[in-house]
Amino acid sequence: MSALALVVFLASLTACKQGANAPVAEKPAPQQQPVLPSAPGSTPEMSSTLSQAAGVAWTVPAGWEAGPARQMRIATYRIHAIAGDPEDAECAVYFFGAGQGGTVEANLDRWAHQFTSPDGQSLAQPAKKEKRVIAGLKVSTLTVSGAYLGAGGMMPQEQVKKPNFRMRAAIVEAPEGLVFFKLTGPLNTVAAAETDFNSLLEGVHRQ
Repeated sequence: MSALALVVFLASLTACKQGANAPVAEKPAPQQQPVLPSAPGSTPEMSSTLSQAAGVAWTVPAGWEAGPARQMRIATYRIHAIAGDPEDAECAVYFFGAGQGGTVEANLDRWAHQFTSPDGQSLAQPAKKEKRVIAGLKVSTLTVSGAYLGAGGMMPQEQVKKPNFRMRAAIVEAPEGLVFFKLTGPLNTVAAAETDFNSLLEGVHRQ
């Protein structure tokens, strides 16, 4: 072997040894994506807060307690009395079927006449009636305060007069018939619940 060939051979051998000792680049480990906790309140509302009848649905306000089933009622919601009032208020919902339950005006007039002044005479301030359209549905409302006579039975001798009471009522002309909402109870408790009652009405919609 010539001197030149020997030099080339030794140089190649040294390069091979250096290459064998060179670090091997590692592939970067895949990054794990952080698991973010769900935001509080991000879960959907329980379906039990949604009620329906006659082709319409509405959301029950938070804090209104659903009562047991009662004859002729779709639902009964209890609203706890505020301090100083003698009893809870309730919101009753009725649906009697298509074409049943009387006319809108007849019901509003009957409910208004369930209230008198404390001395049994006509109210100093007549009942307030309003009509509006919500989600394409005709809605008639009634607001009246005074001594309530509708707390007893059907016969006059069974009626119990309750002073300082108030009623917020509404009749929704639903696709399958009239749906009646009656919020009745002590004056201040009903007044405090009116924002929730209005929200319930604003949320009524076709199914």
